[in-house]
Amino acid sequence: MQIVFGVEHCELRDQGSNYLNEFLQKITSTANVVDRDDRLCIVQTESDFQALKELFQSEKRLEETYELYPLQSPSTKFNTDYGFVSSSKHAYLFKEMTIPFRLNEENERAKMAMLQMEEHLVATDDSTSPLLYFADRQQRELIEQIASAYQVTVTFL
Repeated sequence: MQIVFGVEHCELRDQGSNYLNEFLQKITSTANVVDRDDRLCIVQTESDFQALKELFQSEKRLEETYELYPLQSPSTKFNTDYGFVSSSKHAYLFKEMTIPFRLNEENERAKMAMLQMEEHLVATDDSTSPLLYFADRQQRELIEQIASAYQVTVTFL
């Protein structure tokens, strides 16, 4: 399961344009930012994450850090309480809030279990086979109980 990292900096509107240009140049020279969403810079590697975090701390601009699940092809059912769509239209879920899983069977029991699980899903990634489902992290036990009731298994990733 791929994880990317988000590093958010504080609001910069109170700074002059020279500072903004210098700060953006420092970001570009520090890490390979693969996506953005307003003040959130998204990077793919732990080393870029650490470097960007250290830059924002040294500039006294660090707001928050996140581990994110990138979704390649999110279904239309994407709950933005658990993630966001970036300015470049890529979808991400917050790792601390969600748990990814797969159904291990593709039979009638699995279809029935999924019908019951659907109301607890926050997103589905349609680009994978078998499909990758995401539930609220607090719902893990419930997902396991539904799977057990229908005699199917799930794998949490």
